[in-house]
Amino acid sequence: MNGERQVRSDRLCRSEVITMPQHDRGQGRAARTPADIARLFDLAGSEAAAIRELDGCVARLHEVQAAKVALRDLTADELRAALASRRAVLGGEGA
Repeated sequence: MNGERQVRSDRLCRSEVITMPQHDRGQGRAARTPADIARLFDLAGSEAAAIRELDGCVARLHEVQAAKVALRDLTADELRAALASRRAVLGGEGA
């Protein structure tokens, strides 16, 4: 463990749900506004970006899992030293 900590800004994946009335294709079908259709095009066109975001989230999850394994494998002495250092950095009292 090298003592460095990589800081990342955590982003929540967000999505937009567009509810469109379900109608039969015959008479009585409500007309969609140009704004509704534009939002549908925008959302459908964002698929590649959503896949990139998901890929980034999966990569971050793999990093988190690897960090947990590395922490699990620390010796008692390494863990005590790391906790004391972390406490000092966070402004807590020393051991």
